[in-house]
Amino acid sequence: MAKVVLKNVVKRYDKGVVAVKGINLDIKDGEFVVLVGPSGCGKSTTLRLIAGLESVTSGEIYIGDRLVNDVPPKDRNIAMVFQNYALYPHMTVFDNMAFGLKLRRYPKDEIRRRVEEAAEILGIKHLLNRKPKELSGGERQRVAVGRAIVRKPLVFLFDEPLSNLDAKLRVTMRTEIKRLHARLKTTMIYVTHDQVEAMTMGDRICILRAGEIQQFDDPIVVYEKPANKFVAGFIGTPPMNFFTGKIERREDKYYFKGDGLELRINESMYGQLKPYLGKEVIMGIRAEDIHDIGYVTFAKQVGNRAKVICEVIEPMGSDSFVYFTTGVRTFVARMRPNLAPSVNSEVEVIFDMSKAHFFDKDTEKAIV
Repeated sequence: MAKVVLKNVVKRYDKGVVAVKGINLDIKDGEFVVLVGPSGCGKSTTLRLIAGLESVTSGEIYIGDRLVNDVPPKDRNIAMVFQNYALYPHMTVFDNMAFGLKLRRYPKDEIRRRVEEAAEILGIKHLLNRKPKELSGGERQRVAVGRAIVRKPLVFLFDEPLSNLDAKLRVTMRTEIKRLHARLKTTMIYVTHDQVEAMTMGDRICILRAGEIQQFDDPIVVYEKPANKFVAGFIGTPPMNFFTGKIERREDKYYFKGDGLELRINESMYGQLKPYLGKEVIMGIRAEDIHDIGYVTFAKQVGNRAKVICEVIEPMGSDSFVYFTTGVRTFVARMRPNLAPSVNSEVEVIFDMSKAHFFDKDTEKAIV
């Protein structure tokens, strides 16, 4: 096991394209860290820099206490699991898993022991004599993971390993990879564009945008205290709702007014919002913090109600995503199916303003 540290790492390609812009990461020994972000944010490039598949333009990468900038991939003691599995079609599962060990001239008994041990962990011992074409997508992914396990590396690197699987199998494999991490206790760095994978799998998650780190923290902290508007909108399903308006004060009370809403702000936020009185800000609120008027817990609150029109309802089973319009802005609320209104009806909804977020309109950084 080993920690992984990136110091001011930059990756610049020809024609001035900068994929990674001076990022700093300190991944603890035995930690499961997820790099997440939209396409082109630099997450896979960062992983490939750690693996040695890309060269660093500037900055330093350490695996353990060893500077590895000029160390070839085969000598970094890492194992990588790719999106496309990268299995040899003419080899059996056993030979695919054993291939790296054979190249390193391990004894045959040691190779067999390691392969069978990994196959036992992954539940694929009965598949060792099959070839990849005889396997399902999930089984191929397990073989690819098994090939990494037998190496007993200091660090596991996963590059969107579940993106080729169907939705149900992705959920199963997420659980299996987490269980594997708990058993091996090895440092794992996992790249995905799926924020659900990031939230459910990572000890900490690192959100990237345009080659820069936006936030690096525990999943719950990122969800409840996003550092900026981008993080707030990227993490969470459905995405956070955003409204643009001004902070106003009347009779010593603060209000948010804009996009067809007028909502009273919680007193606990007055201190942070005082410098923004009379100025435009962005208010964010998640779908689960907007309720039907019949939701008794919040019904007695004053100053956080709004009359809106129901536009679309998406039944999800245990709850429904209901899209409303204020006449100026469309937003979504997560509601219980029995509380969902009918389409085109006018209803009153309640905003739980204790859960509201406010962002600077110019910098988009979180105010509160």
